[in-house]
Amino acid sequence: MQFKQVENPRGSTIIIDGQPFVFAPLSLGTVEKLLPALQAFKPDDVGTVIDVAFKSLKRNYPDITRDDVADMIYMDQLTEVMEAVMSVSGLKGNNDSNAGGSGE
Repeated sequence: MQFKQVENPRGSTIIIDGQPFVFAPLSLGTVEKLLPALQAFKPDDVGTVIDVAFKSLKRNYPDITRDDVADMIYMDQLTEVMEAVMSVSGLKGNNDSNAGGSGE
């Protein structure tokens, strides 16, 4: 799949189907909306991975859709994608540390 990429994308690159995709940091608004799902996240929570990956990729690939993201990420990449997005977003990569992101 080819998607129009923004100029100077920022983030963490993961190779998917031989093509590099740059996963951008999540915005604070996105983290706020996804926080309940992130706090309850389990490694096999496919819907949360798709939502997080979509919000991340949308920043660097404006024309990508959630369906595109759901079709391009494989089960064996779930952990890699979540860790990359959480790390580049300033959140830790494991599920028990995501709960601390609510602030004071």
